[in-house]
Amino acid sequence: MFSQVLARSQGKERWNALVSVGGASVWAAFAMLAGLRRAPFGVIELLFLFAPLVIVPLGFELTRRLTGVGSSRVVGLTRVLQILATSVVSIAFWLPPGRTAGALSVAWSLLCLFLAANRFLQSRKEARTAVSLILNLAYLDLILGAAWLVISRAGFRPMGFQEPIVLLTAVHFHYSGFATALIAAAMLREFRRRNLVMPCVRELIWLVVLLPFLLAAGFVFSPLLRFIAAIALATCVTALATILLWFGGEFHSGPARAYLRAACCAALAAFSLAGIYAVSEYLGRGWITVPGMANSHGVLNGLGFVLFALLAWLIELQEGEAQDPCGSDPVKVIRWTRSTAAFARSSGTAGPHPSRSPDFVARDFYDR
Repeated sequence: MFSQVLARSQGKERWNALVSVGGASVWAAFAMLAGLRRAPFGVIELLFLFAPLVIVPLGFELTRRLTGVGSSRVVGLTRVLQILATSVVSIAFWLPPGRTAGALSVAWSLLCLFLAANRFLQSRKEARTAVSLILNLAYLDLILGAAWLVISRAGFRPMGFQEPIVLLTAVHFHYSGFATALIAAAMLREFRRRNLVMPCVRELIWLVVLLPFLLAAGFVFSPLLRFIAAIALATCVTALATILLWFGGEFHSGPARAYLRAACCAALAAFSLAGIYAVSEYLGRGWITVPGMANSHGVLNGLGFVLFALLAWLIELQEGEAQDPCGSDPVKVIRWTRSTAAFARSSGTAGPHPSRSPDFVARDFYDR
């Protein structure tokens, strides 16, 4: 499935695709060793490791697609830090919780802090739009998820929380927080770019982005708040998946449409289970256990909805850039205008034939 992204990528895009493909291969090896009982990983550990090895690199690439390319120096440093941090955090999971494992997991936190700081600095140069703010919140989710990873691997029990709740909180902020916010931001941007109108879509996207924070607060302050936030999040993500299922018909890329439909089907199943679990927990019925949720909701959400949706958006945005070299970047518009003018001069279509220029501009810009 990563071949669709890799085959269309060049330069910086190819690097992120290669990182994700390599991460997927490493994760598959971990999963195989865990199945053979040769690695100290359960389903929850594997779900978390899938985030730094696969999901977060795809998320970085989607952010770049939505905002534009950063400086080459920052991109180069990010490449080095990605390899180091993912390698070290993988080693941390081979060790029992304690001081050493906690210290190693700090490497992932430092990478997340670096990327979030870079994102916040970049956002100061952008227009103050809802998409930009949602991307900032996505990276705040990433920082919180990395912090809870350190707490988990160090063996701490803040406020009396026990495992696997501590590690599940880290998983929550990486998937339902970071990745889902990026998916929602991509949908909001494309709705605006394509001039699509649907009642309450903006409000729904904001709820999807903010409810993971409220759900985490519910674990600290109130079982009732946790129940309300869990039901609301399950409902909102289900509604978002339903809209994405419809919106997928507007995609230019066939593989992107297929991935998005698979993602939406996985989301509908995953968050239906999340709603049932929330009711079960609040009523004390025990219909679904925490391990059962990790095996069902966790896998459907992480390896289904989040993975396929990120791939779908990356392929679709690449397809869109291939069809529209300028996109929405004014710098690209200037460069494209200059390049087409130079081509016109070199091919002899400029100068003595002024009537051709308006036809060319209308066909290749305004009609898009």
